[in-house]
Amino acid sequence: MNTKKLMSAALAALLLAGCSAGGTAGGDAAGTTETAAAENLKILSPTGAPSLSLLPIVLGGKNTVETVEGADPLQAALVNPDAEYDVIICPTNLGVKLASAGKTDYRLLDVVTWGNLYIIGSDESDLEAGHKVAAFGEQAVPGLVFKKTYSDIGADVSFAYQTGQETMAALLSGDADAALIAEPAATAAIAKGKEQGKEFKVISDVQKEWGENGFPMAGLFVNSKTYEENKAMITDLVNQMKEFTDGVNPDDASALIDALNQAGIEQFGVPSAEIIGKCWKRMNISIRDAAECKDDVAAFLKVFGVDNVDGAFAE
Repeated sequence: MNTKKLMSAALAALLLAGCSAGGTAGGDAAGTTETAAAENLKILSPTGAPSLSLLPIVLGGKNTVETVEGADPLQAALVNPDAEYDVIICPTNLGVKLASAGKTDYRLLDVVTWGNLYIIGSDESDLEAGHKVAAFGEQAVPGLVFKKTYSDIGADVSFAYQTGQETMAALLSGDADAALIAEPAATAAIAKGKEQGKEFKVISDVQKEWGENGFPMAGLFVNSKTYEENKAMITDLVNQMKEFTDGVNPDDASALIDALNQAGIEQFGVPSAEIIGKCWKRMNISIRDAAECKDDVAAFLKVFGVDNVDGAFAE
């Protein structure tokens, strides 16, 4: 059976368990109240690429998935002494920094995404001296990674645009020659440019500039108490995520598009299911055991001034 058929069959099975199309998914359409309570985990994730790893969990309907925009609600959840969530997906630097400083009871179990940042422009020469490159997140992952990897390009790099939307607007309006944009917004920007008669493309892959494996951008953090008491349940959750993400065929994303439309794209904060189908590979969603990626995590955290990541990993 080919990959498309395997994935379609798996998603069809998940759909039989029920799905939700809002910002929160939960309940057990097929089982009893006791079963739902026993199987329910409460999960928080930022919208965008990290949340897409949870698609099979949303479709399964046996766990509660909440998505939010921005880092503030994620940080608030991580430091809450009365932990509300069993699992939190968040920027790896945020969770590890808090864990290393003893400010959270959440620990890194898996790396979820390996960078989804790209520079969009008309030509590679847009990165040469004299051109203007719009960027965002000056003191966050995008800005700090950008400055580290492109410190020698000689371009006039502008941090005047504080959000991804404003960065995209600068590119489309001609206020910038090129722009640092995260997927899936990068693919959306290329499409919008085409509607305006402008031919944009990816002129540089930030992940490749960083290193062969990219960088551990988002991670899955588990509440220490929950993990200690429910290791099998959380292991099953991660295995579902991994099986799904490994099974997506980027050359034929029809099954993925169908599943996103079934779940409802609103909670994922993405432009459309079709755009996700086009840029799935560039989002670098790959679930990997954090214990096997400690060197990658440590190298990444140095950019944020964290030299010791001991104690930040789930055991």
